Amino acid sequence: LCGARPSRRQSPAAAVAAALPSSQAVVPCFTYTNVPVEDTPAGISVHDITPQIRACVAAHFANRRSNQRDGVVHIISRHTTTALSINEDESRLREDIVAFLQKLAPSDAAYKHNDLHLRPASKKDRAAIDRNWMSQGKGTLEEFMAQEPQNAHSHLLAMMLGQSESIPIVGGDLALGQWQSVLFIDLDGPRTRSVGVQVM
Repeated sequence: LCGARPSRRQSPAAAVAAALPSSQAVVPCFTYTNVPVEDTPAGISVHDITPQIRACVAAHFANRRSNQRDGVVHIISRHTTTALSINEDESRLREDIVAFLQKLAPSDAAYKHNDLHLRPASKKDRAAIDRNWMSQGKGTLEEFMAQEPQNAHSHLLAMMLGQSESIPIVGGDLALGQWQSVLFIDLDGPRTRSVGVQVM
């Protein structure tokens, strides 16, 4: 049923529904959840979100009639100054990660993105601010620039670390190695963040 092909006039959900007897409820082939990561501390911080990812996987398969418990989970960081990684979750290693990242892209180095008095630098930049700020009733351009942090280092680190992971699911559980955990890295705290989790 997950592979049912809809006609040009039929939505994917309708195609699945049409393939089932009317007495059966339609169970989605995938589920998507926004997982919050709340109240991160200032600066760079590392958070183990493996339990939350496992909870999303368990909830997905709990709603399936099939005994099939294999699949994949896709995880995406929903911010431009956060990242995801799979590695060991150990207290002193977390401190090493933070120290390494701070050396890699020091927050007090010179970055063009941090020259707030020169922004927006193009019509495209202005349009992005309008789309994500002014048109949503959050305030004026001047108010946006007043709250904009000097965080170019956080953007650069997020690009280097990566913002998504895909993990196989075998027998209803994450196919992680013995010492592996899913780590969420906030590079510009304090913030309240979220991670997108799609189980298939």
